[in-house]
Amino acid sequence: MFDPKAAERLFPLIEKPGRYTGGEWNSVRKDPARVRVSVALAFPDVYEIGMSYLGQKILYDLLNARPSFRAERVFAPWPDMEEALRASGSPLFSLESRTPLSAFDVVGFSLLYELNYSNILTMLDLGGITLWASDRPDEDPLVIAGGPAVFNPEPVADFFDAFVAGDGEEAFPEILDLWACLKSRGARRPEILRALSGLRGVYVPSLYEAGPAGPSPLRIARPRRGPDGSRGDAPYPVEKRVLTSFARSPFPTDIVVPNVESVFDRVSVEVARGCPQKCRFCQATSLYAPYRVKNPEAVVETALRSVARTGYEDASLFSLSVSDYPYLTETVRALMSELEPRRASLSLSSLRPKGLSAEIADEITKVRKTGFTLVAEAGTDRLRRVINKDLTEQDLLDAAANAFRGGWRLLKLYVMIGLPTETWEDVEAIAQLAERLTFLGRETTGGAPQINLSVSSFIPKPHTPFQWVAMDAPETLRDKQRFLKDRLYKRRNVKVKTHPLDNSLLEAVFSRGDRRLAGVLLRAWKFGARFDSWGDRFRFELWQRAFEAEDVDPAAYLSALDLDAELPWDHMATGMTKAFLRREYERAMAAEPTPSCLEASCGACRGCAFLKDMEKSFSAGLCRSESAAPPEKPAGDGEDVRRYEVAYAKEGLIRFIGHNDLVHTIQRTFRRAGIPVAYSEGFHPKMRMSFLPPLALGMEGRDERLEFKTRGSLNVAASLEALISCAPEGLRFLRLELLNKETPPLSRRLRRLIYGIDLSAPPVREAVNALLGEKSPEAGLRPEEFFRRKAGEANFPPDSPKIEVDASGNRLVLTYDFNPQKAPRPQDALSALLGISDSAYVIVRDSVVLDPVRFN
Repeated sequence: MFDPKAAERLFPLIEKPGRYTGGEWNSVRKDPARVRVSVALAFPDVYEIGMSYLGQKILYDLLNARPSFRAERVFAPWPDMEEALRASGSPLFSLESRTPLSAFDVVGFSLLYELNYSNILTMLDLGGITLWASDRPDEDPLVIAGGPAVFNPEPVADFFDAFVAGDGEEAFPEILDLWACLKSRGARRPEILRALSGLRGVYVPSLYEAGPAGPSPLRIARPRRGPDGSRGDAPYPVEKRVLTSFARSPFPTDIVVPNVESVFDRVSVEVARGCPQKCRFCQATSLYAPYRVKNPEAVVETALRSVARTGYEDASLFSLSVSDYPYLTETVRALMSELEPRRASLSLSSLRPKGLSAEIADEITKVRKTGFTLVAEAGTDRLRRVINKDLTEQDLLDAAANAFRGGWRLLKLYVMIGLPTETWEDVEAIAQLAERLTFLGRETTGGAPQINLSVSSFIPKPHTPFQWVAMDAPETLRDKQRFLKDRLYKRRNVKVKTHPLDNSLLEAVFSRGDRRLAGVLLRAWKFGARFDSWGDRFRFELWQRAFEAEDVDPAAYLSALDLDAELPWDHMATGMTKAFLRREYERAMAAEPTPSCLEASCGACRGCAFLKDMEKSFSAGLCRSESAAPPEKPAGDGEDVRRYEVAYAKEGLIRFIGHNDLVHTIQRTFRRAGIPVAYSEGFHPKMRMSFLPPLALGMEGRDERLEFKTRGSLNVAASLEALISCAPEGLRFLRLELLNKETPPLSRRLRRLIYGIDLSAPPVREAVNALLGEKSPEAGLRPEEFFRRKAGEANFPPDSPKIEVDASGNRLVLTYDFNPQKAPRPQDALSALLGISDSAYVIVRDSVVLDPVRFN
């Protein structure tokens, strides 16, 4: 039986234990005995990536809103954690309750990216779940997956019981309800899977078989035939689920706030699903069709409520093409009128150049500059017509000019190489575009901007008009990458970053793959493949060995496919017909454009065929917001500025986060509590806070201090109560006091820092016992004498602490005089005394000594 407390013994052994501790603000814990179904929402990448994924946030909120469901999170363990789990014999566990993966009823993976597939096997194996679905016993969890990659699930089909294609808000709860009902009747796994296949959008691979078909070199999945040769009753094709009520569907506001900074560390509100543009390289156009928009009133309400309930300082409007949201300008204006006084910023994801008007640029830069990306895709207007990118070079230059005038000095330019019909003139045009942006920035701002050119390789994805074309040969792509780097080498303000080619090749193989790749994946994983999407972890030679061992030629998945051939993903229906995709392919070869869904309503693609009644327009008045009070001016040192001191404790699991993450956590707690901390000036205003010297990772603090400034007075008792109620687990606020105006800053009042070490802590006790053994010259010494002698023998630096043993004889006390030039490192002292590595985990900062002050 796994002891959840045993996990804490692993945390000192790994680099970032905060990824695995849980206890974040807004996380949900339920009593397992009071629910019908327990679900592990599994994300096959690290915590920082998974906590940025909007789909998991939606499902976590949706499932936990049901009293009968318990949803918890689990992420792929970094290699150091995998090693620690295997060495200790501990299973992979969830964050909320540290429940082993195998103890859940259902494990639901999010499949976003093909290069995460090896992590799926790691998670299943560490979680104690049988890898091959065909060998999985009844007592194992139901292993399912959703996300964009399930629209060609064949490469990993043998490892999953079922897949959910399309929107999961309605489909996932239906699956759980049906599973619970059948399980309560004693149904076996095969019966449950057959019943699940009757739900729209659910694909059960065991009911299909893969084999050759016609001219295609790839294996095609079809329903299994019965003993008499009749075709099975499994659905063909599997039609995806579409959330028809998207416009007014609930969206989470009380999202989990990570204690460790995530990649997109902000409130993100989905304003639309799908994309009206018909870019021919883009798989998402098909997968998320039809285009649906969110009620703008709901968008504004959700964003503002979420900012208040999470304490985030940034909000983002999200969709595949946020520029096409018909209420964008009104929504941005309404949000900024409320966010600006709160010193919260707003960013826009996937903003097409045509969508960056001068008005929007002015609005979103009122608080702080957020990132700006120009998605050009190709170097010439001709090639952009081939891929149906409704964008000209002049549009790009106009958008860049608005950005430069709005204060941006760094632009990211995103392009692809290897697109169908691309010539060397198209590649040269990419370099010329980067140069034109440089000249434009200099003319607009008077100084040279920084242009970060990001170059990726085109991959022909399933369910796109380019699904039949070949991928450029590796040597051709390398030549194009080299050309751009050489061409722009002398442009010091242009940085060229190319996506690793081997990663792109492997992604292409698995995105167009069939069931033969399951054996390749398992082999590569056994060879040591992990985190293949991470450049420093990817080892292409492992995959080459795996292909050779399985006698599978990867070139078969990269070459051109016959337009009449059946394809491994034909059984997964997106709503975009194959006939439409073929027509789009032909129009691409002729460089003919196709209008977007906003410009035409022809229904030719059949992407809207699923919807009978879809809400498409809303009253413009819904976006209007009452004007907020004028923003608070930056606080200087005038008479109206107040300074406060806060005492707090950092204890328990939150000690496993670093100082920067702790500062973010505290600041978000202040925002949730509604305490109006003053901000600095400039493009990136910061809270006016100061802290004591940082605690080492893993070290507790019992009496920590911070100072902050406000304009005007606070109700001290109410503010302290608000902080206490808004703090995450392990962060305790103890006191809040108004400082006298003449009181020196915290750093000038600090005199000593006092640390304590429990001598009964296992690593300390073991080290002391080893040194006090019978053969040791220290044998028989009292603790005070022992540590005094060890301190004399150790090679201590000049700023060594005063070392004492408290009256009980059970606690070692280290007292440091504060040196503003050098923060104390008590872990070094303990290492010198006892030879303990990673000793910060057994040290507590008990107290600090400050000059006495008079509080108001």
